[in-house]
Order: sequence, then structure tokens, then C-alpha cells
Amino acid sequence: MSKNLSVCSKSSIQRFIKLWLSVKPTPYWFHQTLSLGQQIEDFAVAKPILEKLFDSLEVEMGKTYDMGAVYIMGHQGNKRVHFHVVFFFYGTPTEMREKLSAKLRQEVWKRWKKLNPGLNHTGNRLTIRTKANGLWYLAGHLAVGKTAKAKGKPSWYGVRNKRLIEAHALPVTSNQVRREFECHFPAALATPAAKKPKVIFYDRSKLADLKDYVDAQGRYEWEDFKRAQTGRKRKISDADFMGFLNVQNGWKSVTPSADDSNTL
Repeated sequence: MSKNLSVCSKSSIQRFIKLWLSVKPTPYWFHQTLSLGQQIEDFAVAKPILEKLFDSLEVEMGKTYDMGAVYIMGHQGNKRVHFHVVFFFYGTPTEMREKLSAKLRQEVWKRWKKLNPGLNHTGNRLTIRTKANGLWYLAGHLAVGKTAKAKGKPSWYGVRNKRLIEAHALPVTSNQVRREFECHFPAALATPAAKKPKVIFYDRSKLADLKDYVDAQGRYEWEDFKRAQTGRKRKISDADFMGFLNVQNGWKSVTPSADDSNTL
């Protein structure tokens, strides 16, 4: 998980998840990280630069492909805005996805560098991803808070070619959105300690339910899920992970006793 998280309201994250789930799957999914060449900290100033990239890119790629994109804006450690963009292509392009990836990488970088003179290629890479791990990757840059969209300011996420995306949209239920939110933001489910006495929120039984859900999805290994949530590289025990989830929202973190019969 990124250390430079974008704090967003629960409702805005749920709207983003609904958007993501509605996008029709295709083998042609590509994730692109884009850093700016100058110190811009305001989304309203940074977003037009990304829009210029889309405009320029569609001059070339739009001749042959039906291309859409979903993106999020965040801040690096130095407060500079950067972007995570997922490009996807509908239909069946004539090239294999590896060849299309190479072409897209070249076109994006050429145009982005022109908009950001002096920028090096470090941190501005394009990779092939699937729809499932694409949401997992983007959600890893978000944290749930009370921050609402400021009036007159752009949202932290957006879409390109909205009509094209809507034409290929899949139906999404509230239960689907809720399950994805619970999977990606389990710590946000706890009631804040200020509103309730400090007690254990995640016990062994509840953690087992979360593990069953992650396993049932089949997209992430349990150990990888724990590392992504905590931002750690080493292996994390279930007891430590349970303590982490509780501490995130000010709950009392208690290591289960040895005679606890609810084992994972």
C-alpha cells in the first residue's frame, strides 16, 4: 500500500468502485503512472495537463481503436500531483496485447514528455493489468476519511470517453459495491472509538469471515492481501493483522488468548 494515500470520503470511494465494476472486461487493460515535470499540488491545475494528453493520444490511437480510460489523482511524498491511468480498448484490436502495449507506451510517453519538458522516464511506466487487479492496485492508494469534494474543484477520479464506457457498461448492484468496499477497506468498517467504548472490533471470527471472502474472490492470496493492507513486505501473522485492523480506527487491540477456540 502506498504511504502517500489520498484521503477520500466513503461515499466517493463507493461511487468509484461502482464505476469500476460497471466497465466491461477486456484483455486490453493497461495501467500507466504519470508524474508531472513541475511542482503542481492543485488538482484543478494538474487535470488540464492530463486532458491534453488524452486529446493528443486520441488523435493517433483513436483512428484505429475504441479507447476509454479511468484515472485517479493523488500526491507524491513531495505533495506534487501524479496520476494513475487505466487505459482499456474495446473490440478486438488487430495486434496482440503485448504489441499494443508497446505502441501505447511509446505514444503516451512521447506526448507526456512534450507536456512535461525535462521529465525522465522513472516512475512513468505502463504495465499490462487485468480488471480485477487494476481495482486492487488503485484502491491501494486511497484511504477512507471525511474529506468531501470541494465546491468547484475536480474530483480525485474521472473517466475519459464516458459515452463509450456507458455503452459497454455492466449492471452493478449495491451488494457488489459493498463487498468490494469491505474487501479493500476492512479497517473503515469499525465504528470510530469516539462514538463507542474501546472494545475489540476484529476478533478471530470476524477475521475468519474476511479471509473466507478474500479466498472466495480468488483474486488475491491471503498473505498478499495482509501485506498490501499493512504496507509491509514481511510475512504477517493473523494475530498481528487483526491488531493492525483494530488499531486503525482507535479500537483496543488485544492478542487472542491461547485457549480461544475460534482459530483461523
